[in-house]
Parts: sequence; structure tokens; C-alpha cells
Amino acid sequence: MKEGTYLQSLLSRPLAMTPEKVAIRFCERALSYKELDSQSRTLASGFLDQGIRTGDRVALFLPNCPEAVMAMFACYRIGATAVPLNYRYLAEEACYVLDRTHAKLLIFHNERMEVVDSLMERSNPLPAFVVDRGQTPHAYSLIDELFSHRPLSQTANVPSHHPALILFTSGSTGRPKGVVHSHHSAFSAIDISRRIFDFTDQDVVLVGKPISHAGGLQTQLMPTLLVGGEVVLTMKPSPSAAVSQIRQHAVTQYAMLASDLFDFIEYLEAHPTNLSTLQNCIGSGDSVPPELHHRFRDIFGWEVMEGCGMTEVSTYYAAHPRYGHRKWGSLGLVSPNTRICILGHEGELLPIGEVGEIAIQTPSATIGYLDDPTASGELLHDGWLHTGDLGYIDEQNYVWFVGRKKLIIIRRGSNIAPMEVENLLDEHPLVHASVVVGVPDKQDGQVPVAWVVPRSSSEVPSERDLQEYVSTRLASYKNPVRYLFLNEFPLTSTGKFDRHQLEGMAVSAIQSAQSLG
Repeated sequence: MKEGTYLQSLLSRPLAMTPEKVAIRFCERALSYKELDSQSRTLASGFLDQGIRTGDRVALFLPNCPEAVMAMFACYRIGATAVPLNYRYLAEEACYVLDRTHAKLLIFHNERMEVVDSLMERSNPLPAFVVDRGQTPHAYSLIDELFSHRPLSQTANVPSHHPALILFTSGSTGRPKGVVHSHHSAFSAIDISRRIFDFTDQDVVLVGKPISHAGGLQTQLMPTLLVGGEVVLTMKPSPSAAVSQIRQHAVTQYAMLASDLFDFIEYLEAHPTNLSTLQNCIGSGDSVPPELHHRFRDIFGWEVMEGCGMTEVSTYYAAHPRYGHRKWGSLGLVSPNTRICILGHEGELLPIGEVGEIAIQTPSATIGYLDDPTASGELLHDGWLHTGDLGYIDEQNYVWFVGRKKLIIIRRGSNIAPMEVENLLDEHPLVHASVVVGVPDKQDGQVPVAWVVPRSSSEVPSERDLQEYVSTRLASYKNPVRYLFLNEFPLTSTGKFDRHQLEGMAVSAIQSAQSLG
């Protein structure tokens, strides 16, 4: 029988069916479902002993590790709200999140000691417990103290709309927003992910995305545990480390950002390896260029899976089918238990094939932004969640992404979708990756500028080569006015290309060139 909310009883099926089965492998550790549940209940008792009560918020400044998973389940069990912090945060960023959430307790890893030290210099420091103190004595209590209690036998009685999780957006265009998910929306995202990827208890899933974000937590880790599969928990493994883990543990599914997928494929092309157990691979975060699709299929004989999601639904709202035909370049089909419509400028429904804003209805939708009713109202209104993504739906119900509303470049009244230009540039044999941004222009309003990372430092395409390549394939108004080169792109806190920073760099570069000219 279900105990508490569906989120609180997420482990009930594997606990009843296979309690001794390995739930999580991490480095040399292996935790069974029975051990994971018992230690989560013990940690829940420790939280209660620290005065944490229903509705309180617990901040988790942790890498991917079993303690982070246990802390999540402990929060859910006692009705507290888990607040995972991006592990790459520096003091100012971490301080912002702690202040915004009014966290009552902090669990952090020894690696972030210097950051936490600076946090504790504030006038009202909060209780903090460290995971893996290492060899250095320190004033902070070890998390072991929280595991010195009897496992909690009861579960807090909370309604399904009670807040369970606050995930922070990447904040590439401003301060990150706190996206609040209820027990109902968080579990719905997990169950939708289970259905998208067809997870079963036979799956061994390599989780390399940070579980402080929806991609690692809600679409990979939790769905695997829901069905009684096995999680191999890592923290953004290198291609060689990922290959080693796949071979050692017979991994069946692995998801990574599109940029990491490129490195993964390059490694396998240089080091051919038999990965016969791998049955599905997901590229996300940014679109996977067609050329990369081809290279992936040449290696594996099957196609990489793509999808599109957002923190506000904490799963994918559209994804390629796990089996069968996949339309390269599309986001795939609408996710299970999800509705999508395309809206025009006045909020009107647009017909098949016309480009507009993608709006969705899903049980995994956030209940709102933390303490921000204005932004919440802009996101959620008229019964739909407004994604800010521009796209269209074709005759076969595949969803196609055109660009972000905020990223669209308007040149003399004509809309330019950066992704269209980027997809073309990425097919150039000397281009590793590209990002197109809009720069203010007195005559045109905005003009596109392309940043390019060459495939090789020894063979860099010239600006003229790229101009000729694009001009014969795209309408002239879409052609970038300048091509700028970098060895690598700056990234946001979630590992995506930082378009906001690249836009500023492009403005500076063009202004410098104009002053010299």
C-alpha cells in the first residue's frame, strides 16, 4: 500500500520486489534498495533532531553522491523542501540561493569548504554538516552525526501540492529563478521520464549529469530508482571514464549534454570500443547537429535520442521515441501525459506548420517561481505554461524548435533564428561548434554575428571562407556580418553555451574594430 504521497513512496516497488538489489553504485560503494531506504530514513531522523520541520528548506551543496540522494529522500519523507545548489557555485551565487530560500540547514562537501567558510562569515550563519571532511580538521560537524539516529518509521502527512523541491535556473541572462515543484509535479516529471525512456528494472543507467538539475535528477536518477533499475552515479565523467563505466557495469542507457556527446563520439572514433550493452543514448541541452547524428550512427548502428525540456517542467516536454523512426532536427513527439499548442503574437492558436510560441499543459508543471508572482503569472496563464520557445508542429505531430523568443534576431523587421545559421555552420568540415548572437546596429536594428570554434587549431577557416559558405545557402539577411573565433565557448552553470556572455563579447569586439577602423 502506498505510504504518503507518490513522491514519498517512490522506492516502495523495488523495496517490496527486490530489496537486496543494488540501487546505486558510486566509486567503490554499492547500496541496495534496502540500505538506501534505511539510510534515508535515518538521515530524516537526523534532520528532525536539528529542528527541521514540514515546510523548512534544506540546502544541498553536493556533487553527485549517495548522500545527496539520501538527503533528497529524507526531505521528502519529513515534508521539508530540498534545495540542491549548483556544485559550481561560488560564494556570491550560493549566498544568493541560501538567502532567497531561507534555508534552515546546509549539507555540503569538503571540496566546497572555502566557499562555505565565506558564507558562514555572514551575521546569521546556518547549521552546516560536511560530507567527507578529508584530512583537515574543521569546525563543521560531520554528516555522520546525522546518521546516529534510529531510522524514521513514520512519514509526514502532506498534501500532493506541498512544495518538495526548488530547482534554480541557469541564470545566463540575469539572476537565477527558484522553480518550485510540488510532490505531485516532481513525481509526475519522474513518471513521464520513465515512460519517455521506457526504463525497466533491467536497466543500468549511467547518471553523469548533475543531480542538482532536472536533467540528472528528474529524467535519469529518480526514474531509474522508481522502476527498480541500477544507477551508476558519476559527476560529468570524461569520455574515457564513461566508456570504462559502461563496460564495467554493463550500462544500458546514458544521457549527456550535446557538447559532451561530441567529445564522447570523438573519443570512440579515436579509440574504437565494444559497447554492446548500451541500448540508448540521449543528447540534450543544445541541438545535436545532423553531422553528429551521422557519426553516432556510424559507430553504434542506431540513432542518438534527442528531446527538449525545461526546469519549469523538470522533464522533457517533447522527445524522440525510444524505438522506431526519429526525425533528425526535430524535438521529437509530444511527451506522455502532455499537451502542446503553438500560439501567435496575440495568444491565438496557430495551425500545423506555422511558427509561434510553444505552450504546454502537463502535470509536471511548476507551481510557480519562488516569491515572484509577476514572473509566475507570465509563465503560467490561460491554462498553459508558456515556454518562451518558438517552434511548430508538423503533420506527423513532430515538434520543431526554431529558437528562443528572447534570442530571435530582428534585422530590419525580419526574424533570424540563430539555430538555423548555427546548424549550417556546424556542417562545415572545419567548424567544431558555432553560436550566433545579435548585436545592435544603427541601420538594421540588429545584425547577426557568428562565434566559431574551429575543429583543429592547425586548420582554421578564414572569415571569407565562412561568408562564402553561408551566402550560397541562406538568404542574405541571415548572413552573419562578422565571424569571430575562440578556442572554446564560455559555459553557463548548467554547461550550456553562454550566449549572454558571447553577445557581450561580440559587441565589444565590433566596437573595438570600429574604433580602429
